Amino acid sequence: MGDVRVRSLAVFCFVLSFLSAANAASALDKIPKGMRVNFYNASCPRAESTVKAEVQRAFNADRTIPAGLIRMFFHDCFVRGCDASVLIDNSDSEKLGAPNANSLRGFEVLDAAKAALEAACPGVVSCADVIAFAARDAMELAGNINVTNWLGGRRDGIISRSADTLTELPAPFDKFPTLVAAFKKKGLSQNDVVILSGAHTIGRAKCGIITQRIWNFNGTGKADPAIDPAYVTTLRSQCPQNAPGNRINMDMTTPTILDVNYYRDVNNGRGLFESDNSLRASPGASLLNQFTQNPQTFAPSFVNSMRRMGNIGVLTGKKGKIRTVCSVA
Repeated sequence: MGDVRVRSLAVFCFVLSFLSAANAASALDKIPKGMRVNFYNASCPRAESTVKAEVQRAFNADRTIPAGLIRMFFHDCFVRGCDASVLIDNSDSEKLGAPNANSLRGFEVLDAAKAALEAACPGVVSCADVIAFAARDAMELAGNINVTNWLGGRRDGIISRSADTLTELPAPFDKFPTLVAAFKKKGLSQNDVVILSGAHTIGRAKCGIITQRIWNFNGTGKADPAIDPAYVTTLRSQCPQNAPGNRINMDMTTPTILDVNYYRDVNNGRGLFESDNSLRASPGASLLNQFTQNPQTFAPSFVNSMRRMGNIGVLTGKKGKIRTVCSVA
């Protein structure tokens, strides 16, 4: 019995070492100048706890809100960097881009947190950091984990264009090489593609995104043959051809828990998107097995990739500004 425990520990340590090494070779691992942990300790001591309280309040009312906040962070950072440009309202903003329109969720949580911060510490906490802190809190709530060493110090941008969402955000139809290229452009690795795709273990998607895949894949009149037939039946029951606005859980088993079920589903042909399925035959496929065989390695890997993503294109110091109202540039 003791030998089994020793071998299990050895495997666990090996996997952690492999994942750490795989995620290490990037400039995003370095703390950007002007950012640090506990950034607001002196200027607004309750900044992070204020955001956490709003996220907790929203979570208590709606267990699906962490998925929206994590996705918001991703969609902000991949377009113009982590500068809260995704929150800006104008006649042609990122909110109106096809990947975001009528699909991003959590604006009201971020607005409530920012309003509370402006009341306590006017003009101090950036909207970009509000998004980042909310994403951190969302991970903790959905994954029942403790996230440490989360950075602050981002400042806000003032430009938001819908066209940028089409060129910068990966699509659910993308194949693995396309995903890798999109992530590499941001300084993220092939392994980050697999790890951050794990966010699809929580949240819901509109049926319109998969209608062609389950009803008329590539004009065949049939479903994508890569999908498990039983899963096709389930998807078709929830996503009739004439109901693109219906919403479906991306993880049918634990749709509000940040766990490794996503990787089990993908391995079994139950990935909702073509981009999910593309992981199976990719160079990053070994991570699918590692996470399913060693579930405890997923959370630290996901947090690390999210932390790295939070360093993309940040504005710090005298760059950018502190927007008083997050929707106004």
